[in-house]
Amino acid sequence: MDFEEKDEEYSNKQNKKIPVFHTNKYRQAKARAIELIKEKKYGLSEADFWILMNEGKGGNMYYTTLIISHNGCLKINDNLKDKFAPKSVEIIQNGYNNELIFKYCNDDQGIFEVGEVSAKNCKNEYPYAMALKRCFDRVVLKLSKLAFDGILSDSEAEDEKKTIDEEDVKNELISQTKIEALEKAIKKYKMPKEVVDIVLSNYEYKELKDIQEKNYMNVVNDLSLNK
Repeated sequence: MDFEEKDEEYSNKQNKKIPVFHTNKYRQAKARAIELIKEKKYGLSEADFWILMNEGKGGNMYYTTLIISHNGCLKINDNLKDKFAPKSVEIIQNGYNNELIFKYCNDDQGIFEVGEVSAKNCKNEYPYAMALKRCFDRVVLKLSKLAFDGILSDSEAEDEKKTIDEEDVKNELISQTKIEALEKAIKKYKMPKEVVDIVLSNYEYKELKDIQEKNYMNVVNDLSLNK
């Protein structure tokens, strides 16, 4: 399962395809989603998820996390023993900056959550439905613990679309595609494991999967000198 990952994605800003990098948050969310789909615990499928992408200031695209659809949240709630409790919802008509708020408070579940809409984050004509949807999805993701793995509902997607500061992702680990490319090169040029280990140890890495984006090209260059 790859959730339709690509090596390049189209940038509307640049009018061309640009390289894709995977953040650690995305990797964690993806691993959890695959686990749930395989377990068939909630009846979820790959179609219930999609990738949230954000373009970096340096011109690259980043997969930042996985989004689960509202239908996916409905599936989860239907399979929970301790479900979303409508009686725990309170509507606040005039919240901060005139926001419409659905407040969820359930002491037995240990859950306090809100779903808010305002003229800024809701452009449709159904603010009550949107606020309830946002509240419901957030509660369900907490009840199922999926929120702990960084998976967001589709009602949060627009709020999470932002330009990534690439300085913040230099410490991200390289993608599986890059790991496989390195493994292929090491095998092709018959590099001894001892040599590879020495190169990695120069950057305090133990395995290829430990390589960070900031050191990737340095490692590649070091390995090329020993092929």
